[in-house]
Amino acid sequence: MVVQAHGENNSGGTPTAEELAGWADTYGQTIPVIADPNWEWENRFRQDSGIPSFTLLAPGAVVMATDNYSEAMSLIDEALPDEYEFHEPE
Repeated sequence: MVVQAHGENNSGGTPTAEELAGWADTYGQTIPVIADPNWEWENRFRQDSGIPSFTLLAPGAVVMATDNYSEAMSLIDEALPDEYEFHEPE
């Protein structure tokens, strides 16, 4: 499952549900977009100070890759439960 987290809105506060929905609509997001107050969740995994940051988690929240796109892409099949299969986007 892919989830996108936002740590703050344009005013520096925690994004509201309405702001998150507006952001998702503006950018055509079809994945869940959630609030991450003060970047608490993302900061647990971030390896650099850049935004955006991403983390590949396997079932059980096992961290497979952080802030390394090539590594994450190579590990997606391994991170998925056995009954799932990854298909590269076209």
